[in-house]
Amino acid sequence: MQATGLDNLAIDTVLWCIFALACGGLIKGTLGVGTPLLTVPMMALVMPAQSAVTLMAMPVVVANLWQAAKAPNIKSILARFWPAAVALLCGTLIGTRILYSINERTLLALVGICVIAFTLLQVSSFRLQLGRRWVMPAGILFGTLSGIIGGISSMFGPMLIVYMMSIKNLGKDEFVSAISFLYVCAVVPWAISLFSIGLLRGTLLWSSLIAIIPVTLGMVMGQHLRKKISEDRFQYLMLLILLTSGSSMLWRAWSTG
Repeated sequence: MQATGLDNLAIDTVLWCIFALACGGLIKGTLGVGTPLLTVPMMALVMPAQSAVTLMAMPVVVANLWQAAKAPNIKSILARFWPAAVALLCGTLIGTRILYSINERTLLALVGICVIAFTLLQVSSFRLQLGRRWVMPAGILFGTLSGIIGGISSMFGPMLIVYMMSIKNLGKDEFVSAISFLYVCAVVPWAISLFSIGLLRGTLLWSSLIAIIPVTLGMVMGQHLRKKISEDRFQYLMLLILLTSGSSMLWRAWSTG
Protein backbone atom coordinates (compact mmCIF):
# COMPACT_ATOMS: atom_id res chain seq x y z
CA MET A 1 0.00 0.00 0.00
CA GLN A 2 1.22 3.48 -0.80
CA ALA A 3 -0.06 6.37 1.30
CA THR A 4 -0.17 8.99 -1.43
CA GLY A 5 -2.45 11.77 -2.55
CA LEU A 6 -0.95 14.86 -0.90
CA ASP A 7 1.25 16.22 -3.67
CA ASN A 8 -1.37 18.39 -5.43
CA LEU A 9 -3.99 19.31 -2.87
CA ALA A 10 -6.29 22.26 -3.60
CA ILE A 11 -6.20 25.23 -1.23
CA ASP A 12 -9.70 24.48 0.10
CA THR A 13 -8.57 20.92 0.91
CA VAL A 14 -5.53 22.24 2.78
CA LEU A 15 -7.67 24.71 4.75
CA TRP A 16 -10.13 21.94 5.63
CA CYS A 17 -7.28 19.76 6.92
CA ILE A 18 -5.91 22.63 9.02
CA PHE A 19 -9.38 23.15 10.50
CA ALA A 20 -9.72 19.42 11.19
CA LEU A 21 -6.31 19.29 12.89
CA ALA A 22 -7.09 22.31 15.07
CA CYS A 23 -10.42 20.73 16.11
CA GLY A 24 -8.58 17.53 16.97
CA GLY A 25 -6.13 19.46 19.11
CA LEU A 26 -8.97 21.28 20.87
CA ILE A 27 -10.63 17.98 21.78
CA LYS A 28 -7.30 16.51 22.88
CA GLY A 29 -6.55 19.43 25.16
CA THR A 30 -10.03 19.35 26.66
CA LEU A 31 -10.61 15.62 27.11
CA GLY A 32 -7.15 14.06 26.79
CA VAL A 33 -8.34 12.01 23.78
CA GLY A 34 -9.96 12.45 20.41
CA THR A 35 -7.40 13.85 17.98
CA PRO A 36 -7.42 10.96 15.46
CA LEU A 37 -11.00 10.03 16.38
CA LEU A 38 -12.19 13.38 15.09
CA THR A 39 -9.48 14.41 12.66
CA VAL A 40 -9.00 11.23 10.61
CA PRO A 41 -12.67 10.96 9.56
CA MET A 42 -12.74 14.67 8.72
CA MET A 43 -9.59 14.50 6.58
CA ALA A 44 -10.69 11.20 5.02
CA LEU A 45 -13.48 13.18 3.36
CA VAL A 46 -10.91 14.92 1.13
CA MET A 47 -7.98 12.48 0.91
CA PRO A 48 -7.28 8.71 0.98
CA ALA A 49 -7.95 7.18 4.40
CA GLN A 50 -4.44 5.71 4.63
CA SER A 51 -2.94 9.15 4.02
CA ALA A 52 -5.17 10.68 6.70
CA VAL A 53 -4.09 7.99 9.16
CA THR A 54 -0.39 8.40 8.40
CA LEU A 55 -0.58 12.20 8.51
CA MET A 56 -1.55 11.99 12.19
CA ALA A 57 1.71 10.26 13.19
CA MET A 58 3.78 13.25 14.31
CA PRO A 59 0.94 15.32 15.83
CA VAL A 60 -0.23 12.48 18.07
CA VAL A 61 3.34 11.74 19.19
CA VAL A 62 3.96 15.36 20.19
CA ALA A 63 0.51 15.84 21.75
CA ASN A 64 0.76 12.80 23.98
CA LEU A 65 4.37 13.37 24.98
CA TRP A 66 3.35 16.87 26.03
CA GLN A 67 0.37 15.73 28.09
CA ALA A 68 2.23 12.82 29.68
CA ALA A 69 5.11 15.10 30.66
CA LYS A 70 2.67 17.44 32.43
CA ALA A 71 0.90 14.64 34.34
CA PRO A 72 1.10 15.39 38.09
CA ASN A 73 0.90 11.76 39.30
CA ILE A 74 2.93 9.90 36.67
CA LYS A 75 4.58 7.48 39.16
CA SER A 76 1.28 6.08 40.38
CA ILE A 77 0.05 5.90 36.79
CA LEU A 78 3.13 3.86 35.79
CA ALA A 79 2.63 1.43 38.68
CA ARG A 80 -1.04 0.93 37.94
CA PHE A 81 -1.12 0.75 34.14
CA TRP A 82 2.21 -0.70 32.98
CA PRO A 83 0.67 -4.10 32.00
CA ALA A 84 -1.82 -2.32 29.73
CA ALA A 85 1.06 -0.33 28.25
CA VAL A 86 3.03 -3.47 27.36
CA ALA A 87 -0.04 -5.08 25.78
CA LEU A 88 -0.74 -1.88 23.88
CA LEU A 89 2.76 -1.85 22.43
CA CYS A 90 2.48 -5.45 21.22
CA GLY A 91 -0.92 -4.83 19.65
CA THR A 92 0.37 -1.69 17.91
CA LEU A 93 3.16 -3.58 16.17
CA ILE A 94 0.61 -6.10 14.88
CA GLY A 95 -1.83 -3.44 13.70
CA THR A 96 0.81 -1.41 11.87
CA ARG A 97 1.73 -4.43 9.75
CA ILE A 98 -1.94 -4.92 8.86
CA LEU A 99 -2.19 -1.25 7.77
CA TYR A 100 0.43 -1.85 5.09
CA SER A 101 -1.91 -4.04 3.04
CA ILE A 102 -5.49 -3.46 4.22
CA ASN A 103 -8.14 -2.28 1.77
CA GLU A 104 -9.30 1.32 2.40
CA ARG A 105 -13.00 0.51 2.54
CA THR A 106 -12.37 -2.41 4.89
CA LEU A 107 -10.28 -0.17 7.13
CA LEU A 108 -12.99 2.49 7.39
CA ALA A 109 -15.82 0.01 7.94
CA LEU A 110 -13.91 -2.02 10.54
CA VAL A 111 -12.94 0.93 12.68
CA GLY A 112 -16.34 2.62 12.32
CA ILE A 113 -18.21 -0.48 13.48
CA CYS A 114 -15.84 -0.95 16.42
CA VAL A 115 -16.17 2.66 17.56
CA ILE A 116 -19.99 2.61 17.46
CA ALA A 117 -20.10 -0.76 19.23
CA PHE A 118 -17.91 0.56 22.04
CA THR A 119 -20.10 3.64 22.39
CA LEU A 120 -23.31 1.63 22.61
CA LEU A 121 -21.71 -0.62 25.20
CA GLN A 122 -20.94 2.36 27.40
CA VAL A 123 -24.50 3.70 27.36
CA SER A 124 -26.16 0.29 27.78
CA SER A 125 -27.15 -1.51 30.95
CA PHE A 126 -24.14 -3.79 30.39
CA ARG A 127 -21.62 -1.01 30.94
CA LEU A 128 -18.40 -2.33 32.43
CA GLN A 129 -17.55 -1.49 36.03
CA LEU A 130 -14.03 -2.58 36.91
CA GLY A 131 -12.99 -2.95 40.53
CA ARG A 132 -9.35 -2.70 41.57
CA ARG A 133 -8.64 -6.45 41.14
CA TRP A 134 -9.80 -6.36 37.49
CA VAL A 135 -7.94 -3.23 36.37
CA MET A 136 -4.75 -5.10 35.43
CA PRO A 137 -6.18 -8.11 33.52
CA ALA A 138 -8.72 -5.89 31.73
CA GLY A 139 -5.90 -3.53 30.85
CA ILE A 140 -4.02 -6.33 29.10
CA LEU A 141 -7.09 -7.26 27.02
CA PHE A 142 -8.10 -3.71 26.16
CA GLY A 143 -4.49 -2.67 25.57
CA THR A 144 -3.94 -5.43 23.02
CA LEU A 145 -7.15 -4.67 21.12
CA SER A 146 -6.52 -0.95 21.24
CA GLY A 147 -3.03 -1.44 19.84
CA ILE A 148 -4.26 -3.53 16.91
CA ILE A 149 -7.02 -1.06 16.02
CA GLY A 150 -4.73 1.92 16.56
CA GLY A 151 -1.94 0.44 14.48
CA ILE A 152 -4.40 0.08 11.60
CA SER A 153 -6.18 3.42 11.93
CA SER A 154 -4.23 5.70 14.36
CA MET A 155 -7.35 5.50 16.57
CA PHE A 156 -5.98 4.07 19.79
CA GLY A 157 -8.68 5.87 21.74
CA PRO A 158 -11.91 3.85 21.52
CA MET A 159 -10.82 0.77 23.48
CA LEU A 160 -8.76 2.84 25.90
CA ILE A 161 -11.70 5.17 26.53
CA VAL A 162 -13.99 2.23 27.25
CA TYR A 163 -11.38 0.75 29.57
CA MET A 164 -10.74 3.99 31.46
CA MET A 165 -14.41 4.87 31.75
CA SER A 166 -15.05 1.41 33.24
CA ILE A 167 -12.64 1.96 36.16
CA LYS A 168 -14.50 3.01 39.28
CA ASN A 169 -13.73 6.41 40.80
CA LEU A 170 -11.32 7.53 38.07
CA GLY A 171 -11.55 11.35 37.90
CA LYS A 172 -11.11 13.38 34.74
CA ASP A 173 -7.58 14.61 35.59
CA GLU A 174 -6.35 11.10 36.42
CA PHE A 175 -8.08 9.89 33.27
CA VAL A 176 -6.11 12.36 31.13
CA SER A 177 -2.82 11.49 32.83
CA ALA A 178 -3.30 7.73 32.46
CA ILE A 179 -4.52 7.73 28.89
CA SER A 180 -1.73 10.09 27.80
CA PHE A 181 0.84 7.71 29.28
CA LEU A 182 -0.73 4.77 27.45
CA TYR A 183 -0.90 6.73 24.21
CA VAL A 184 2.82 7.50 24.38
CA CYS A 185 3.55 3.78 24.72
CA ALA A 186 1.62 3.22 21.49
CA VAL A 187 2.13 6.22 19.22
CA VAL A 188 5.93 6.46 19.44
CA PRO A 189 6.57 2.87 18.21
CA TRP A 190 3.63 3.28 15.82
CA ALA A 191 5.22 6.31 14.16
CA ILE A 192 8.60 4.53 13.99
CA SER A 193 6.93 1.52 12.39
CA LEU A 194 5.19 3.71 9.79
CA PHE A 195 8.55 5.20 8.86
CA SER A 196 10.33 1.85 8.74
CA ILE A 197 7.78 0.28 6.37
CA GLY A 198 7.84 3.29 4.06
CA LEU A 199 4.47 4.91 4.76
CA LEU A 200 5.73 7.97 6.64
CA ARG A 201 8.13 9.33 4.04
CA GLY A 202 8.50 12.27 1.66
CA THR A 203 5.49 14.59 1.39
CA LEU A 204 3.57 12.76 4.09
CA LEU A 205 6.41 13.09 6.58
CA TRP A 206 6.76 16.83 6.04
CA SER A 207 2.99 17.30 6.08
CA SER A 208 2.80 15.36 9.34
CA LEU A 209 5.46 17.58 10.89
CA ILE A 210 3.63 20.74 9.79
CA ALA A 211 0.37 19.31 11.16
CA ILE A 212 1.85 19.59 14.66
CA ILE A 213 1.24 23.36 14.58
CA PRO A 214 -2.59 23.48 14.30
CA VAL A 215 -2.94 20.52 16.68
CA THR A 216 -0.79 22.25 19.30
CA LEU A 217 -2.71 25.51 19.01
CA GLY A 218 -5.96 23.61 19.49
CA MET A 219 -4.55 21.80 22.52
CA VAL A 220 -3.61 25.04 24.26
CA MET A 221 -7.20 26.28 23.95
CA GLY A 222 -8.57 22.91 25.02
CA GLN A 223 -6.56 22.82 28.24
CA HIS A 224 -8.26 26.01 29.38
CA LEU A 225 -11.68 24.60 28.57
CA ARG A 226 -11.09 21.42 30.62
CA LYS A 227 -11.09 23.40 33.87
CA LYS A 228 -14.68 24.49 33.20
CA ILE A 229 -16.12 21.04 32.42
CA SER A 230 -17.81 18.88 35.07
CA GLU A 231 -17.14 15.15 35.45
CA ASP A 232 -20.54 14.22 33.99
CA ARG A 233 -20.14 16.54 31.02
CA PHE A 234 -16.63 15.17 30.51
CA GLN A 235 -17.93 11.61 30.06
CA TYR A 236 -20.85 12.75 27.91
CA LEU A 237 -18.51 14.56 25.51
CA MET A 238 -16.29 11.51 25.14
CA LEU A 239 -19.26 9.33 24.21
CA LEU A 240 -20.38 11.96 21.70
CA ILE A 241 -16.93 11.98 20.10
CA LEU A 242 -16.94 8.20 19.78
CA LEU A 243 -20.38 8.09 18.18
CA THR A 244 -19.66 10.92 15.74
CA SER A 245 -16.33 9.45 14.71
CA GLY A 246 -17.68 5.96 14.11
CA SER A 247 -20.62 7.26 12.10
CA SER A 248 -18.32 9.39 9.95
CA MET A 249 -16.09 6.46 9.09
CA LEU A 250 -19.03 4.21 8.20
CA TRP A 251 -20.40 6.92 5.90
CA ARG A 252 -17.01 7.19 4.21
CA ALA A 253 -16.78 3.41 3.79
CA TRP A 254 -20.24 3.31 2.22
CA SER A 255 -19.52 6.23 -0.12
CA THR A 256 -16.34 4.60 -1.46
CA GLY A 257 -18.14 1.40 -2.38
